Amino acid sequence: MNAEHFWQIIDSSRSRFDPARAEGNMEQQLAELRDALLRLPPGEVVDFANHFRSQMNRAYHWDLWGAAYIIAGGCSDDGFEDFRSWLISMGRRVFEDALSNPESLLDVADAPGVEDVFFEAFSHVPAQVHEERTGRELPPYPRAVPTVPSGERWSEDELHQRFPRLWDRYHG
Repeated sequence: MNAEHFWQIIDSSRSRFDPARAEGNMEQQLAELRDALLRLPPGEVVDFANHFRSQMNRAYHWDLWGAAYIIAGGCSDDGFEDFRSWLISMGRRVFEDALSNPESLLDVADAPGVEDVFFEAFSHVPAQVHEERTGRELPPYPRAVPTVPSGERWSEDELHQRFPRLWDRYHG
């Protein structure tokens, strides 16, 4: 599986959303992702999980953590993992835009059909499908996992300066 196929699966898991519906879209997306992964051979489910982890690592950045902190009114390290899972679940365009400019989330976090910016369950689907199909846990991720976010660390006192548009929306 290549990155393009990975993102096609993510994007297709969002395709049946009802933007007018305030609740239920996350459950619908989980079901769609699960169905898509169940159609793959187990090796491709492992590949999907590895692509997912790779994107989680790419998003492990102080700027995204700052954006999550502002949007949610606080964000622990576990919360930031769930935020990154949500960010991936939003699809390639939203993900890439947020990596290059976290304030692009201004138009995403409150969009119709977005229930929450934390989506822990989304990250568990590949492991659940793999175990269901093979009776075994996913193999360990084959690359080093960063222990510290990349980028420049922030303090709460400077978030309003680093992300003024997000700050104005959520705390203005």
